[in-house]
Amino acid sequence: MSAAIALLFALAWRFAVLSLFAVGAGVTVVLPQIHQEFVQHLRLLDDRAFTEMLAVSQAAPGPNFLFVPLLGWRIDGWPGAIVCLLAFLFFPMIISFTVGRVLHDRENATLAMVRRSFRPVTGGLWIASGLVVALTTDHTPIPAIITAAVLVASLAFDISPLWWCLAAAVAGAVFA
Repeated sequence: MSAAIALLFALAWRFAVLSLFAVGAGVTVVLPQIHQEFVQHLRLLDDRAFTEMLAVSQAAPGPNFLFVPLLGWRIDGWPGAIVCLLAFLFFPMIISFTVGRVLHDRENATLAMVRRSFRPVTGGLWIASGLVVALTTDHTPIPAIITAAVLVASLAFDISPLWWCLAAAVAGAVFA
């Protein structure tokens, strides 16, 4: 098997596994694992490339999983982008459609409790994602202070995250 095909199989396998943990929440909850796999373990990217691609994918209109094909494209061009996207979407789609069909019209107290129990897990994964992004981008005191200030303010005031992003961007432009 050629090195290019082996790389595509490795990408497909990793994103297929990662997708199983992203059902319902998208790529943002598995960002720490993606960072660990592709930056720290495989060394296919550096921190700067990772955060630049994350910024581009989040700024672009559309779903938040645009990061996945962008990462595949950076690693192996169009074949990498296509393989990563298909691998990342296949299992969650099958699971969602199957579970949706099975549970349709079968709502009860136990299912409602199970659904509610996933909220803290999702919250923890969001926090882990935020930490990974902060640790890969905040290498000087000013960005670290801005990140900490936005974290504290967002916990104190319940407003749209877009306003926190705007405030962080303005603070970064003024102070950094």
